[in-house]
Amino acid sequence: NVGGWLVLEDWFFSGFKGTHVMSVTPEGQGLCLPPVLTELEETWPSEGILVQRLKDTVGVDKTVEIFDAHRHEYVGNTDLRRIRDLGIKSVRVPIPWYTFQDALYDMDPNVYRLDAKLVPDPYWGANASFVPVDRSWLAQFLRRANGYGLKVVLDIHSMPGGSSDGTYNGVWPLKAMFWMGNATAVNGTGPSTALTEVGFIIVRKLVGWVESLSTSDPAAFAAVGGVTV
Repeated sequence: NVGGWLVLEDWFFSGFKGTHVMSVTPEGQGLCLPPVLTELEETWPSEGILVQRLKDTVGVDKTVEIFDAHRHEYVGNTDLRRIRDLGIKSVRVPIPWYTFQDALYDMDPNVYRLDAKLVPDPYWGANASFVPVDRSWLAQFLRRANGYGLKVVLDIHSMPGGSSDGTYNGVWPLKAMFWMGNATAVNGTGPSTALTEVGFIIVRKLVGWVESLSTSDPAAFAAVGGVTV
């Protein structure tokens, strides 16, 4: 399992000051996001809150730079080689719903685009935003994993609005609304859709993408060992 990579959990980045495996206070424990964001004065509790703060303080482009650097360096070929050499055959990779943000295109075409740099949470849009995961880069990771003889289990580990309490839900300490709330377009003019239905839309996009790899990128497809939600 490569937790803390594509779905952030604050305690992974709490340094020597972290005290809990699961944050128990609304302030959270996150103090950095290496290699670019090495130190913060204010702790962050979840990914969506961190992105929102960075967007407001350093701007969109710098926020994307921080997240791209983290994602590109957190797991490298050396790690894949070591995993293989340990005799491990399968690796679980938690991925966030905003790997497939364009699945929500019909809800707001100006916001949930394939090329979007940042996307707001469909429920907590004023409080939480995210840097989408580049699927072409994810496919490249799958090809590299295949080169080391590894299977990858892609696990949708977060849902819009937050599906349960905890830092990994992306919106902590905001209330988890996935099971009871509705998504609305950011501009307020689109249809209101139950977040659970939004979840189905995202999962269908995931499945369709994986299936498409069988013809568009057979080496990446060969690495997929399963999908969990």
